Amino acid sequence: MLQLPQIPVQHAGTQTAYLLHNSEHFFPPLNALCTLSNLICTVTFYLHKDSSRVAAERLPFLATCFGLSIATTGYALGIMVPMNRRMAVLAGNLEKESADEKSAKELRGLQARWQRLNYGMFFPFLILGVGCDG
Repeated sequence: MLQLPQIPVQHAGTQTAYLLHNSEHFFPPLNALCTLSNLICTVTFYLHKDSSRVAAERLPFLATCFGLSIATTGYALGIMVPMNRRMAVLAGNLEKESADEKSAKELRGLQARWQRLNYGMFFPFLILGVGCDG
């Protein structure tokens, strides 16, 4: 929505900075909690794999969950956090100087890249309702 052309880039920048600032307080603890719980479950099931058939059967799934959790953390820290910080800087530039075309263009480009990386090609189908029953 913040990427719509009818929304002035200054307002989109301000809202983006607000969302990014607040998400920094919510998502890192949530990510840490999920990673830690996956690690605890994986280790617990690993320790009981010889004495419990269920633990032995579920261990590969839990190990996969833990691996995906670590991969998600790496993706967030390596790709998303630098992009989010750059968008926050650009939004601050636009708050100071609303006619900064370079910052406006870069912010719109980063918003489009963020959307592609997070929603992929499936997102337009969600908006249009293509392929959805009901």
